[in-house]
Amino acid sequence: MNDVPGTGTPDISVVLATYDRRHSLPRAIASVLAQDGVRFELIVVDDASRDGTADYLATLCDPRVRAITAERNGGPGAARNLGLKAARAGIVAFIDSDDAYLPRRLAAPLAAFAADAGLVCTLSSAIRHDRKRSREARIPAVRLAALAFEWALICDLVPVEATSITVRRVAALAVGGFCERLRLIEDREFLIRLARRGGAQLLSEPLWEKFWGDDNLSNDWAKAGSGLVAYARERPEIVGRYRKIGTYLATKVLVADLRLHLWHAFWRDLGALRAAGLIDFDALRLIRNHREVRLYRRAMSGAEGLAALAGPPAEWR
Repeated sequence: MNDVPGTGTPDISVVLATYDRRHSLPRAIASVLAQDGVRFELIVVDDASRDGTADYLATLCDPRVRAITAERNGGPGAARNLGLKAARAGIVAFIDSDDAYLPRRLAAPLAAFAADAGLVCTLSSAIRHDRKRSREARIPAVRLAALAFEWALICDLVPVEATSITVRRVAALAVGGFCERLRLIEDREFLIRLARRGGAQLLSEPLWEKFWGDDNLSNDWAKAGSGLVAYARERPEIVGRYRKIGTYLATKVLVADLRLHLWHAFWRDLGALRAAGLIDFDALRLIRNHREVRLYRRAMSGAEGLAALAGPPAEWR
């Protein structure tokens, strides 16, 4: 049932953005090609890799695979946007080159979109392979209306990683795709804008795997502070009307710096986060805000809390 380019429109397009991941790229590609019962195309966007990725892609002869090579390294958002624009299907899924799909990764979101015309996005659970153990990272099976989806993203109530995301292509293009100025948190920022276009379905079935790698962008803790500052420039509400959220995210960065003994990063982040308006030197208020947001997130991130979610608490607006 898999689609061959030129013989019809696929049910779903998969966009795989990669940069210098020649070692893990074959696993990611194989996991997509193993998807059954779905007509799909796989668009691999090489973000100007320097490690032989282009030579490897040239050896692939599966007609479901298309390769695009970026002229220069633009970052994950720019690479995904190239794939999003090239996609032929109305539904688009993403995968990072150090992850892998599990069975039904494409079939389950397609079924959700077919059943609900108001959806613009699905997010799915995963199996995470950390350095020392593997575990299921499940999210509850909840349907979020547009405003609830937007707030859940702003407040970090649901985990967001690119490999979890499936979207309607028209809606994704209408909001401008991924922000190319961001190198971190670009997936969450994209979905916040997308949420204005419709609701989201959270899928509790683990549909993909996250593998540990010391060179994963998400493990480069020393860049978390600068990433948050850049994110705040794109989402000024976390410095303005939802400042408690910004303060909470900033104090998490500083605590992680200390816990990981990143002393230089701590002092650098302290100054940058303060200059960005994410924190001040009122330690009691920082502690109070952090505790309030932490308790709120704990109460609202479960199935019951998310199902009842309508937007931010009145006193946070």
